[in-house]
Amino acid sequence: MYRVVIADDERAIRTGLQIVVDWNRLGFEIAGCAQNGEEALQMMLRQKIDVLLADIRMPGLDGLQLAKKVQELELPAEIVLISGYRDFEYARQAVSLGVRDYLLKPVDEVALQELFRRICADLDERSQAETGQQERLLVSQVRSMIAEQYQQDISLKSVAERLNYNPAYLGRLFRNETGNSFRDELNVFRVRQAAKLLQESHIRAYEAAERVGYRDVNYFYRVFREIYGVSPGEYKTGQRTEKI
Repeated sequence: MYRVVIADDERAIRTGLQIVVDWNRLGFEIAGCAQNGEEALQMMLRQKIDVLLADIRMPGLDGLQLAKKVQELELPAEIVLISGYRDFEYARQAVSLGVRDYLLKPVDEVALQELFRRICADLDERSQAETGQQERLLVSQVRSMIAEQYQQDISLKSVAERLNYNPAYLGRLFRNETGNSFRDELNVFRVRQAAKLLQESHIRAYEAAERVGYRDVNYFYRVFREIYGVSPGEYKTGQRTEKI
């Protein structure tokens, strides 16, 4: 549910706006009602509010001033202003302040419902985009940890614990985003580092395996052949047919 704050100095209007539509059915809940702009602003500072529905004419901090404050503080809320005054200047100022829409009193029930359906759809789209961005960032963090810790005893479980995520969830997310399991990604990174060592130095294959984090040399040989198509020794002599 997205959270709405209603701000109006008239009690009857505040009550009417709460009951005129089925907010839950539209995907919203009323997080609070304020009788002036200052009270509404304090509500928005204490909790995450997705939509502010406010009267333009209120004592003290009016709707336009409240919208300006919300913009200055960069609070992540859509703003809908209502007024009984058919004044183009109010509408012009509202648009310049980034207000989502401007409704006239008495507020039309159908228009209000349609407006909030659109707002809900936009909030859903924004939420999905933010989730996708967070997931990509998380996968990037996992890859960075592989690059930093591949020589250590690193595992999906240890990475998940460090990032405070469930290992099963993190594993599914990583596979969905990259097409590889965590183990496959780690193996590819380790084996490629080992290949560089074999190519650029005189160390033996088992030494390269140990340096890149493998404790089981036989497993290293098997993974190396799966990736490069040749054994570490053959790779070192110039036979290279990398598969991945």
